Amino acid sequence: MADPFRSQGDVDENACIDNWMEFNQLAMCYIRSADALVTSALEDHNLLDVHTYAVCFLYRHGLELILKDMVWKSHYLLTGTKRFVLSDWQELGRHRLNDLWKQGRADTEKVLDDDMPVNAIADEQVTQLLIQFERHDPDSYSFRYPIGKKTGRTHADLMNVNLRVLRECVQQAFDRVETLLGCIDYCCEHQSD
Repeated sequence: MADPFRSQGDVDENACIDNWMEFNQLAMCYIRSADALVTSALEDHNLLDVHTYAVCFLYRHGLELILKDMVWKSHYLLTGTKRFVLSDWQELGRHRLNDLWKQGRADTEKVLDDDMPVNAIADEQVTQLLIQFERHDPDSYSFRYPIGKKTGRTHADLMNVNLRVLRECVQQAFDRVETLLGCIDYCCEHQSD
């Protein structure tokens, strides 16, 4: 049997692993993967139900990663200490999207002060999407498994997901977080100026 985790004969089929990615770069990979599945499902409606769990998981995980990037970078700018280093690695296991957003948003607002590019309406739209994700998948478990840790079926009360609307909402939220992260990255680059 061929080893799929090694380069094989047809180089056009060998994907590259980037071991130097930042959280936001990996987040974008998850978002783009979900987008591709949504496009596929909207073109062939037979795939709507097939892709739904993967799409929801990929979007949720992409949002979680970019929020964690914002949290650690804004925290670093405020305190000079790096989060998620070896001694704090357990903190990476936190999956509460809205908590990450609140913490990252508050720290970012302190860093940016009057230059905060996300207004209250945009902030509320991000918050509402994250609350919706948490209602259906509070701990990044429910879209990965058919049963919950304690509750039996993971989505007994969830009947439908509109993949087009989900993609639009996630893209809007992701763009807003990415805007804040861009400002944070700029501050990190010019910290010594």
